Amino acid sequence: MSSFHVGGKVVDKVDLCRKKHWAWPLDVWPFAILYATWLATIVPNVDFIDAMIGFGDLLASHILVLLFTMWSVDFKCFIQFSKVNSIIQADAFKVTPAKFSGSKKVVPLHFRSQVSSFEILDSVVRLPLK
Repeated sequence: MSSFHVGGKVVDKVDLCRKKHWAWPLDVWPFAILYATWLATIVPNVDFIDAMIGFGDLLASHILVLLFTMWSVDFKCFIQFSKVNSIIQADAFKVTPAKFSGSKKVVPLHFRSQVSSFEILDSVVRLPLK
């Protein structure tokens, strides 16, 4: 269950996400393959001007993908994150607000360790008194 329907006045839904490895997001490896394919097949077989036109098209589509990841939170989650089922596996979550309550956000998730009451008492007792 990676999506939790909150249904509150401010937050409508929360999705648990984990950031993909640096090489696996869809804005890296497909374009690496396309650039290598362009270099291996297009450049040797056509003249320089036509190869540069193809490179310009490839570069423009790569720039558009990068811009869409900045403009759209849903597209960013599709490209750079994968959905997970457990909060232990998640390192971020996507918050979908209720209508007219704001915009979607990807929020990093930070875990804190549980501190026992003995550790708190021990740190208080060791404080220097003035």
